[in-house]
Amino acid sequence: MAKPPKKGKRFRYNLAAVLKFREIREQQEQEKFVEKQKEFEEEKKKEEEIKEFQAQKYVELREELSGGQTIDFHQVQVRKGHLEILKDEVIEQEKKRVESEEAMEDQRDVLVQSVKERKVLDKDKEKKKDLWKKMMTKEESKFMDEIGGIGQERQRREQQNQAFDTSFE
Repeated sequence: MAKPPKKGKRFRYNLAAVLKFREIREQQEQEKFVEKQKEFEEEKKKEEEIKEFQAQKYVELREELSGGQTIDFHQVQVRKGHLEILKDEVIEQEKKRVESEEAMEDQRDVLVQSVKERKVLDKDKEKKKDLWKKMMTKEESKFMDEIGGIGQERQRREQQNQAFDTSFE
């Protein structure tokens, strides 16, 4: 069971340092996630550029072959070798993009966990603040009751004194 809130003029959350730490950690995880997202976008862009370059080279080879001109077999072999290298680059870049995407998703999971941990403390803080407000309202009510009781006692004594004074007259 949680400790009851202490009486005081201002609300003080006993886990404020932990909450502050979790807020800072959440912010750091958010920054890491943004960085991973940027890396992923860069890898994706590189992949698209390489694929576009590869497609352009295939089109050039097709046009050269379908042009009806005399074809130098050695030049075709060189282009084919170049296209094989491009194909390997595309495969390698796809692997990099997938790895980058996985790293981004892992960081997203870490960020989500960090947000959950902070929200747990935020909810706890709100509950404790509500308890503190209720306790302060109750204390204020007690105080007002005491003041009212003191006033009634004073009136009763004054009435007794008046009755006592009138009985001697």
